Amino acid sequence: IVEVQGGGAGGGQATGASYYIGGSAGGYAKKFIDVSSVTASVISVGLGGAGSTVNGTAGADGGDSSWVDTASGGSSTVTGVKGVSVYAAYGQAVGGLATGGDINIQGGSGAVLGRRGGDSMLGFGGWNGWSGENIVEGGRGYGAGGGGAYGMTAGTGSAGVVIVWEYK
Repeated sequence: IVEVQGGGAGGGQATGASYYIGGSAGGYAKKFIDVSSVTASVISVGLGGAGSTVNGTAGADGGDSSWVDTASGGSSTVTGVKGVSVYAAYGQAVGGLATGGDINIQGGSGAVLGRRGGDSMLGFGGWNGWSGENIVEGGRGYGAGGGGAYGMTAGTGSAGVVIVWEYK
């Protein structure tokens, strides 16, 4: 069984109270794979995106995570797509998709109105922060979005992960 969680995005930094959007979470995929004919696999783990340090900009997107064995006797490509960061009035950072799994779950969206970054299957989005109100938080666990910020540096998204379970 392979579990693939994409990396979460960093939050955006606002010029106004309606612009501090938390980063979205990466997508999650889970697949049962018969590896009896697989000789090798390539595993990539997506990094978490940095939170914005520049007023009026989005943070960095997270990174894709994947399991690929198609060139090594197998037939599986399982991907958790990265979370994204945006900068827009009352906008929303839509969560990353997942492909190739028996189960594919989109990451949670980051928003102003939700007051936090997006949740993933394996983590929780960080709270948005406003100077003088509360401290911005980074994503916790795996693949969660960082909180957006107004008047301070935005939160960092958390890195993805690939978990491989072996059964004999």
